[in-house]
Amino acid sequence: MRALLALVSVVVCSACGYTSPGGGTGTLFVTARLSSDGSTQGNRARVTVRSASSTGDVVPNAEVALQGGALKRTVLSWDPDSKQYRLDGFTWVDGFRLEVIRGNDLLDGSIDAPGATLITNPISDSTFRRADAQPLSITWKDTRNAPAKTTQVRLDKANVDRAIPEGLYELRLDANELTASTKETVRVERSNEVNLAGGAVGSLLSASTNHEIEFRVE
Repeated sequence: MRALLALVSVVVCSACGYTSPGGGTGTLFVTARLSSDGSTQGNRARVTVRSASSTGDVVPNAEVALQGGALKRTVLSWDPDSKQYRLDGFTWVDGFRLEVIRGNDLLDGSIDAPGATLITNPISDSTFRRADAQPLSITWKDTRNAPAKTTQVRLDKANVDRAIPEGLYELRLDANELTASTKETVRVERSNEVNLAGGAVGSLLSASTNHEIEFRVE
């Protein structure tokens, strides 16, 4: 059964890129979140596995594995404190395949991963002057030009939280939307996700990258 599941996943992924809802028995509820801040030590995978539904018992005895590109099949460790399967410091690749197996229960799925997100404006530790009456242009890029379905931009002191339409890489804010601060933080997070067809309702796999910097507002 494991070999068949892997074969189906490879065929689907080769036909449409990495992202695939995969397959499975429909008997496990899985949420898998992969994230990166652009550094190897900041690469994290957190996977929750429950039996049958989102309110089912937590499953501590599954085999949960990731692989893709330069990342060979790697089994995640169970953490009894968080009740999650965890992996840190792994290689961030173009796409990941998730596999979860517990006895006869199984599922898999794949996701295209955004590349590292890099804020290009404002520059870290720079100063923005509201008195100039010019908008603040926040811009960013993907270091390998990979797309992301969703982008969220947040500013701490200004209490800004904006969703950016797919394909755009800029947010302009009027000067009066900003708050004077010696340490304003801007964070950009970009992500892709897919519902896992082989899991219980609500199962999903996501991959996101983020970058944040601090600057001054006068």
